[in-house]
Amino acid sequence: MSNIQLFKYFESIDDPRQQGKVVHKLFDIIFLAVSAVVSGCQGWEEIEDFGHDRLDWLRKYVLLEQGIPRYDTIARVMSRIDMTQFQDSFSSWMKACSKLTQ
Repeated sequence: MSNIQLFKYFESIDDPRQQGKVVHKLFDIIFLAVSAVVSGCQGWEEIEDFGHDRLDWLRKYVLLEQGIPRYDTIARVMSRIDMTQFQDSFSSWMKACSKLTQ
């Protein structure tokens, strides 16, 4: 599944941040967090470490123009998004993935 297809599942998530202060794109942070957790990472610092360790791979799918966000930024952003929106988006993506394997 391409990053464009993946993006469509998460684009409905509202970005709660003040747009003038945004350094990292919301989808970049979500993609990083989901990729890291699916790979077995636990905790914000491990997610940041995953990003640094796999930066070249991540950049195949997202730009990460400002590099990997710090763990506290990842935590802050993820804790502020609407979890119902995230859960709905993630669930829709997983359903689409399961159809690809059938």
